[in-house]
Amino acid sequence: MMDFDADLGFYISALGEKKDILELGCGSGRLSRALAARGHRVTGLDNSSEMLARARAWDTATTYVHGDMTEFSLQKRFDAVIIPYNTLNLLPEPGKVGHCLQHIRDHLRDDGLLLLQIFLPGGATLATGASRTFQFRIFTRPDGGKIIKETLKNYQQENQRMTLTERYRVRPKQGTGKTEDLAHTLDLLALSSADWRGLIRKAGFTISREYGDYTLSPFVEGKDSRLLLTAKAGVPL
Repeated sequence: MMDFDADLGFYISALGEKKDILELGCGSGRLSRALAARGHRVTGLDNSSEMLARARAWDTATTYVHGDMTEFSLQKRFDAVIIPYNTLNLLPEPGKVGHCLQHIRDHLRDDGLLLLQIFLPGGATLATGASRTFQFRIFTRPDGGKIIKETLKNYQQENQRMTLTERYRVRPKQGTGKTEDLAHTLDLLALSSADWRGLIRKAGFTISREYGDYTLSPFVEGKDSRLLLTAKAGVPL
């Protein structure tokens, strides 16, 4: 994840000239560093002391704060708050999401922006309640080797949770290197797009843009499992 920057264009495009930025769930500062390098004044908040130590070691231009994204008070208002890469899905239930969104609203200046990336379980999963799905893809590396990506999703309809496991099997061209197997598992809050919109609006935001991928293509209901969303503080009159 250190070199991942496919989502950066979304934040740069949406932020424009807005300078004071709060990133919730900043981790080791991947996105905070990139935005600070482009002239934004960034505060990053995370509940992992280990990840924040890494962030501070790599970046002295950003203010990093230890805290809980559902309960924080920074005594400052920001031009924008961002929660990247499905971090909001890591909260255990909709009530916690509501607490987080309300704290964000309290920390935004008038007409401030909220930028989110949210994981969605997909229309077919929600419609059928299917519990397990498996996806398998093979990518060709520049050196002629292969990367095999396996994605296992286990959806629990009764509590709106999804366990998402991604496994990467790196297979270099024969005789050029060693094989590697990498994996990570996330337990995600798997709400529908309508439920996410309801929580956002209830917290006092107006949704202005929705995209389905990092090329900023319009979000397609029932098809896209990624929702990139821009919302403005305040509700329409």
